[in-house]
Amino acid sequence: MLDFLSYTFAEAYKHLTEIKFDKGSPLHRTIVSLYATIIEQTQDAMVLHRSGQHVTLDIILRATLEAFVDIENLCRDDTYLNHMKASFHEQWIKLAQHGVAGGNPFLQGFTNNPEAASLLAQHRVDLDALSLTPPLNVYERFRRAGMEDIYRSVYNSLCNETHNNIRALTNRHLRVEGDNWELVIFDQPQADSLASTLSSFIGILVRSSSIIHDYFQTGAREAIKALSDEHEAFIRSYEETMQQEPALAEKDETGS
Repeated sequence: MLDFLSYTFAEAYKHLTEIKFDKGSPLHRTIVSLYATIIEQTQDAMVLHRSGQHVTLDIILRATLEAFVDIENLCRDDTYLNHMKASFHEQWIKLAQHGVAGGNPFLQGFTNNPEAASLLAQHRVDLDALSLTPPLNVYERFRRAGMEDIYRSVYNSLCNETHNNIRALTNRHLRVEGDNWELVIFDQPQADSLASTLSSFIGILVRSSSIIHDYFQTGAREAIKALSDEHEAFIRSYEETMQQEPALAEKDETGS
């Protein structure tokens, strides 16, 4: 699985220069920035896996999945950018209003700062101007992308990992030995769980590459289409291997 992820990453990275976009367009800048984020985070995941460090892979995957959801939405409907802008203003207001009010030692730069107060007021005006495209919660972002099922399953598990909920802590650090609980640290992930994580990175990278190159009508569309076909063939072959020779599949995750 790692070998194919590495190959997919190399192909996506190779064709980055084919993406020509309007640098003056906030929409284009946002789409390309999200794609760059997916590429960077995929590389980070590969580096961690190769070094045997797996604890944060799913935490990174959550951010990568969210970036993919936004790309999917932006390329379907350019007015989605206004929802993202509204979220930007809302988050800025939440931070700045506490700083301007004073009393927070971590926000001292805002206190008694006329410029900060003026910026806060402007963000409030800008947010009001976007009342028809308000900030979206995470579920609504997934719903608009047609990914409700993923939100209620994969994304739910990734959030548990990110927030260190009891379910995540139990899976990560506790094992039952008879009537006793044993604490473990730096345990190796189960082969099927690791394969699912790496496969998710592959799927996101391949799909987002297809969306980006189609959206910008690049000269690499045929190459990316071929990569997508290779991905489908790889998944079919891997699933057959898992069914017929589980030991080989486990070896692939721990040794390649």
